[in-house]
Amino acid sequence: MIVDRIKHAAEYEDRLPGLVRALEEIQSASAWDGPCRFPGGYVMRQSGMTKPEDTDAFEAHRRYVDVFILAEGRETVLWNRLEEMESSGPYDPEKDKQPLRGQGSALEMRPGMFCALFPSDAHSACRHTEGQPPAAYVKYVVKLEA
Repeated sequence: MIVDRIKHAAEYEDRLPGLVRALEEIQSASAWDGPCRFPGGYVMRQSGMTKPEDTDAFEAHRRYVDVFILAEGRETVLWNRLEEMESSGPYDPEKDKQPLRGQGSALEMRPGMFCALFPSDAHSACRHTEGQPPAAYVKYVVKLEA
């Protein structure tokens, strides 16, 4: 997992090839009505309300690195190493999703931050921690080929 401010994204181009290109796509897009594809991946815009922490709502991916870029609001991303988690269903190759359950550490995302989650990282996104109310968020999800 990598966590940093988006203004430092270029420093990670060797580990996250395509991230700078994804940021260019985000900045140049005038409307979002579906994924924006580019060589090596794609980016989607998401918005909604956070949900409570859920120990059964983790996932991991094999083909893609997830990069979450928070544009507005706040969001908690729960994280743990894949080997610390328990499978809660079969891997779905079409969705590139392995459902998992377990405990995770909370990362509170603020606008201007990004986090990169590799195939070895289990995560549960769009959450709020216990005792916090749901929060609105707008974010970009970048999928980079692993």
